[in-house]
Amino acid sequence: MPAGEISIAITDDDDAVREGLAAVLDGPGRRLSLHAHGLSFIEQVTDAPPDIAFLDLKMPQLSGLDVLRRLAPVSFPVIMISAHGDIATAVEAIRLGAYDFVEKPFRPAAIEAAMAHALDAGRQPSADADALLSALTDRERDIADALNRGLTNKEVARELDISPRTVEIHRARVFAKLSVRNVAELVRLMSR
Repeated sequence: MPAGEISIAITDDDDAVREGLAAVLDGPGRRLSLHAHGLSFIEQVTDAPPDIAFLDLKMPQLSGLDVLRRLAPVSFPVIMISAHGDIATAVEAIRLGAYDFVEKPFRPAAIEAAMAHALDAGRQPSADADALLSALTDRERDIADALNRGLTNKEVARELDISPRTVEIHRARVFAKLSVRNVAELVRLMSR
């Protein structure tokens, strides 16, 4: 692979989605490999890991989560894509090593942004998670822990006996203090 070239693996059982992602991601300095199922992707990764991978959640034979389990620990950023995502599944994917979770139908800008963040994160030293988490108040830590377990805002509100609006306020403060943009980044930080 020429210097400066990025290798991108795309795995999705839907031809239209696979080709659509390829159209969005193809360009100068990018080498794509397309896979219709998880086994093909695993074979490629064993021989030549990509710089980044896009992996469908629901596929026949092996789901995206099954692929992550087989590859653990994952040595490159993986962005999960799915039309069937929920918070609990996204949290599990992040715990298994995925970097991010993008829902279908996706916007090309969201795909490019997710890829840029994932590649940048691999180049930057990670902040000390314990130091960041110690800046949270007890209530903010309760909220962060509940979100890390995959609970929705309403479920957190019920568990902590507070209003959903209060959860939203604390969640925003948690995200700001930890410099995370979403639950996926929060889970990744708390898993360190």
